[in-house]
Amino acid sequence: MNISDLVAVGKLGRLEPDGFYCVQFSQPYKPLFKQLRECFLIFSSHRVFFVTVVGIKTSGPRQYFRFREDGIAEECLKSAKVIVAIAQEDLDKLEAGDKVRRLFGFSAEYQGEVIGTITDAMINPQQTVFIIALKDDSELMVPDVEHYVESVDIVKSRVRFRNLESLLEVCRSTS
Repeated sequence: MNISDLVAVGKLGRLEPDGFYCVQFSQPYKPLFKQLRECFLIFSSHRVFFVTVVGIKTSGPRQYFRFREDGIAEECLKSAKVIVAIAQEDLDKLEAGDKVRRLFGFSAEYQGEVIGTITDAMINPQQTVFIIALKDDSELMVPDVEHYVESVDIVKSRVRFRNLESLLEVCRSTS
């Protein structure tokens, strides 16, 4: 991976006495705060650390991370500016997950009737798979592809599905 593969999402602030660092996210990336578990710290001294986020907290409008790795405070003293960055591919996954999470709790409709509620999703590199809690307490997994997803109605909080016959048949035969 090259530094050009990284996307700057914010900057690292000072270390607090409790071991947390203040983190300032750029406006479009603020929703990533609660999701980010790994990131890169790019120091103005031309050093890059890959770090693991082991704690998050907020205090008023400020957001804070605690990292697993040592040596960050010492490197911060040598740098005027520390950029928080993530790989573009990780950013794409996080943004896809954020879009999908907005659909949790939406009604799942098939052939004009509500069959259940979208409760979760699996986000894979190839596609996202919705997990629908059906009215009979079983779960149906449906890929988020045009073949199955007819429409998403944000206003009415529902997703209309099509072509579910074979998936429902498999679901019923295994319950």
